[in-house]
Amino acid sequence: MKSLGYYAKRLGHGTAEMFKRLPFAFYILTHPFDGFYELKRDPRNHNLPGAVFLFIVLGITSILKRQLTGYLFTEPFAQLNLNIPYELAVAVLPFILFIIANWCFTSLMDGDGKFRDIFTATAYATLPMSICNLIAIPLSNFLTLSESAMYTFIVSFGFVWCYGMVFLGMMITHQYTVKKAIATAILSIIGMAVIAFIVVLVFFLVQQVFGFVVQLYTEVSFRLNE
Repeated sequence: MKSLGYYAKRLGHGTAEMFKRLPFAFYILTHPFDGFYELKRDPRNHNLPGAVFLFIVLGITSILKRQLTGYLFTEPFAQLNLNIPYELAVAVLPFILFIIANWCFTSLMDGDGKFRDIFTATAYATLPMSICNLIAIPLSNFLTLSESAMYTFIVSFGFVWCYGMVFLGMMITHQYTVKKAIATAILSIIGMAVIAFIVVLVFFLVQQVFGFVVQLYTEVSFRLNE
């Protein structure tokens, strides 16, 4: 039986390897076409733990942006109503839905990317949004309301840069033309809406069934105790 030290050593080695490969994400930012191609072609660049880490970073920076943004650029008392699971879901869940929907459609449209490829490429593509979040936070505490255009530009630039990288990552991962990539992106967005609707529907159905079972149990218990 392997000792605890063995698993701790394996974990430490895996963590070190993950951070060793993470700088490749910054290479993709500056060389997106070559970067996404190398990410798809060379298995050594695949970094699933790093991809998960980048999604976590996106969630953390989104929470920090909500909590630490200057009062001129946020809703009154917004920091007092923090719901960490909700904020994480709002930041990360759309990308997860996109990955699932894109994988479903591209599997039927001769896409070259596997689920792992789509997941990793999309995670790497979120880095611009995390960077812009970290830049916007300190600026929001120094800028005046008349200079709000700079803050808005940085936040908007992060969104545009991120979604542009997601599109390029999808196109290069699946070896699609621009037209086919646009069509696939539209289908993926529709798929995201369908998946979200099904998840919400199932959630409410389970909630209704659970409420019915609890009510039935309460009624039966009350009758038995009469």
